[in-house]
Amino acid sequence: MNTVDPAQARRARLEHWRGHPGVLAGAIVASAALLVFAFSAGYGFGGILEQFRTMAIDSVFDDRGDGEPPYEAIWGTFGLLGTIAAGALAGTAVRRYQGRPKSPAFPAVLAMAATTVGLWVSSLGWLPPLAVGIAVDPVFHTDEKWGFWGWAMYYADWWAPAGLLVLTVLALVHAVKATREYAEMVRTRERLLTYGRRVRGEVVEVKPRIAGDESGSRVVGATVTVAFFDTAGVRRWVTRRTSETSIAGFVEVLFDPVRPGDEKSIFVALRREPALSDWLPTD
Repeated sequence: MNTVDPAQARRARLEHWRGHPGVLAGAIVASAALLVFAFSAGYGFGGILEQFRTMAIDSVFDDRGDGEPPYEAIWGTFGLLGTIAAGALAGTAVRRYQGRPKSPAFPAVLAMAATTVGLWVSSLGWLPPLAVGIAVDPVFHTDEKWGFWGWAMYYADWWAPAGLLVLTVLALVHAVKATREYAEMVRTRERLLTYGRRVRGEVVEVKPRIAGDESGSRVVGATVTVAFFDTAGVRRWVTRRTSETSIAGFVEVLFDPVRPGDEKSIFVALRREPALSDWLPTD
């Protein structure tokens, strides 16, 4: 028989890891590993892209580089798998360290930046064409002029890294915006936990969120609609997305009694004894 409330034990465990230096060290190590793996993935992708480039700008009888083992593709594959694993670990560590309701966006920015650098470094060593504008056939001498695809792949050492750089900048802008929104949400949540009103709510609707692939479909979370009464006795409804797949009967709502209709000032907790990360803000 357990004599400790599981909800209190869970909250104590989450609060223990929040701000823990060991979790911060894990986030730093995982982020460093993410940079290494993502660089390897970008470098490997560059090696694969070089093969397509060579086939487009040179004849199939151009045997330069045929004797080299495909190390780029191998390291690129390991780099991609490592990037996914390290990114998940870094995001989870930061989420636990800060007590966030979901992982931050910065691991994706780090991964894209390192991938861009890896692709650019790879492009510096790509083989030049035997002749610009002509796919030279050194065996049968049936040379062919480049078409659109040939010219496009000839300049791949420019547009491929540049394209990834643009995507990295866009991801950085999104991450900065998300960070500012998170900081504002934290300030609002802290203010409401001190001066706001907490009331019991009622789950009136639960819509499961389904994700599927070739192995089948599975439930990845839910969209929950909660009803509650504000300090004036007005019944209100809010909808929140959660990664929880099973919703219990208990729900608590935290809101601003001065502005009960402000969506950004309403937080919902679907657990008893909620930790900071359990308070769900508006999307």
